[in-house]
Amino acid sequence: MRNPSHRREEVLKAALACFLELGFEGTTMAAIRERSGASTGSIYHLFPSKDAIAAALYLEVLGEYQAGVLKVLEEHAGAREGTEALVRHHVEWTLERPDATRFLLGARGVAAVVAAEASITERNKGFFRQVKDWWQGHVRAGAFEEMPFELFLAILRGPAQELVRDWVAGRTKTDLRAAIPVLARAAWHAVEKRPVRARK
Repeated sequence: MRNPSHRREEVLKAALACFLELGFEGTTMAAIRERSGASTGSIYHLFPSKDAIAAALYLEVLGEYQAGVLKVLEEHAGAREGTEALVRHHVEWTLERPDATRFLLGARGVAAVVAAEASITERNKGFFRQVKDWWQGHVRAGAFEEMPFELFLAILRGPAQELVRDWVAGRTKTDLRAAIPVLARAAWHAVEKRPVRARK
């Protein structure tokens, strides 16, 4: 008998493949069951509906990405090394999990995911609190320019996010891995605190 957590992983993995291949509307519980190899009873025991699967999948993939971000900040505590490592993680995670990235980028408009907004907000709250604590420490130390946290995040991930979107959509042939150093340096130079030049 399969471990319930293992079965859950198989169902979510199958659902991800179905959503990307068939679209959310085109995916049925039967398609997920067939791809996962699970019985109808075992799927409905885990998830009451396709909407529930989509919401659970979004939260799981989001949680995986965010856990990676927090690990980066633990391992790279400095302002510059942390900033550049965050950009590197964003791009490398896309290269390692292109299907998960496509799902995250495209699923926010899916009704099932929109319905899970409260759970997503709650998960984001704890995540962004930890990132903000790291950022504020460096603002106080004079490493980052003072700006709203939301602006810092937009600058940090903006160029990398745009390139990732183009890459997963097949709109660019740019080598993502080769682009990492350029994107990382650009992010750091955009947020670093620079000395004020004395007027002549």
